[in-house]
Amino acid sequence: MPEHFLIVDDDADSTFLARRNLLQAFPQAKVDHAPNGQAALEMLQQHEFTAVITDYRMPWMDGLTLVKRIREMGIQVPIVMRTAMEDLEPQARAAGVDYVLPWFRWRKLATSSRNSSIAPPRAASPRRKSDHDPDPTHSHRR
Repeated sequence: MPEHFLIVDDDADSTFLARRNLLQAFPQAKVDHAPNGQAALEMLQQHEFTAVITDYRMPWMDGLTLVKRIREMGIQVPIVMRTAMEDLEPQARAAGVDYVLPWFRWRKLATSSRNSSIAPPRAASPRRKSDHDPDPTHSHRR
């Protein structure tokens, strides 16, 4: 079964770049888009996703609030947060973000996704966090 990604971002250019980068690495993937956190939560209730890629800065609900709500719903999906805020990583990890991707590495989303197994095969058991990170362009939650 092909990967199914959800991009949550209110910026059309960022969404376009994320979609393009993911489809380069995962040509058969389905990529959905939610323009805000509320739309993302509704989509997460209706569909299963391989991973969620979200921006931090969005109107009405920021990325941290979105991640907290996803985790409160009990959804165990890998989450990548794109941000330009260097000091946000500790808060993002505490909220449940798996990977924090600095804005200047946004073009490496697909590479990071492939190398870090962000798109693992669908399995009945929850994915274990690895202590080994083969890609230094992002960091794991430990």
